[in-house]
Amino acid sequence: MGLVLLASLALGALVTAVPVIDGRSFGGFLSHRIFCAIRGNCNTGEAGLARAYGEDDGRLLREYAPDVVYEPGERSIPVDFRSCREAVCAAAPDDPDLDVHRSDTGLPATVFTRVIRRNGNTYLQYWFYYPDSNSTAAGSDRLWDAGPGQLGADYPGYHRDDWEGYQVRLGPAGEEDVRASSHGHYQWCKESSCHNVWGPRTGWTRVSEGSHAGHIPLERETVGGDSPLPLGGGRAERALRGPPSYRYEPQLPGLDLHERTSTAEGFVLVPVETIDRGAYRRLDDGISPPWEKAVYEDPESEGS
Repeated sequence: MGLVLLASLALGALVTAVPVIDGRSFGGFLSHRIFCAIRGNCNTGEAGLARAYGEDDGRLLREYAPDVVYEPGERSIPVDFRSCREAVCAAAPDDPDLDVHRSDTGLPATVFTRVIRRNGNTYLQYWFYYPDSNSTAAGSDRLWDAGPGQLGADYPGYHRDDWEGYQVRLGPAGEEDVRASSHGHYQWCKESSCHNVWGPRTGWTRVSEGSHAGHIPLERETVGGDSPLPLGGGRAERALRGPPSYRYEPQLPGLDLHERTSTAEGFVLVPVETIDRGAYRRLDDGISPPWEKAVYEDPESEGS
């Protein structure tokens, strides 16, 4: 009875302040809060954020942490490399109805963070670690296995250690722009027109199967002319401006996408600055951890 009452009180408190956001992310927020109210042992890193950045920046990192949606076929979730360096301990069911925050082995979904202030902007960096990367674009892995792979050649689309990033740029006038790392550069939408482009925040980032390359899930609509783009038509209230001749609308899990998610509320957030970097050992010489990337010091760098 006590647990039921506690859950009811938690639910009642949340209902009084329901934010206007999409259903999947709010569902993740709600279920996580109820679960934690019942169990009483959910540690998602808030104390560590406050110690590293102060309470205000700690809250900012939690507020802007991305909800993640995974392309079908992707089983890994981001984990803490200090606990997991093999794909098996990062795997979770590929269930499109699942909002997942723990791997099959019980490890929590983890995101590493950093805050930078530069030229009037505040940059929030979120880093995802996956034990490996195996690009499946256009069936390249299967084609390789059917050809050079039969001769014992290593597939060039595979490597150990995979660090992917999602970054938020908060401007002095309230601007909220984002981008996601993808194959050595950054993307807003998935198309080439969004190569190394910052774009309006939707709250979501999408992880590609195998490679974990990121992009913001958007639907592109072509419109004529170079004049300012109208925001009417379709889901007008959610339309976003894009480059000339295009208009973009967010693709939201549960509404537009039927894919597995990890909503931000359940991520454990770990400040990169608190990590013992000397204890990190590369498993692939060509893959740099966040603190060795140019963007770690230059938040506008176009190399990921």
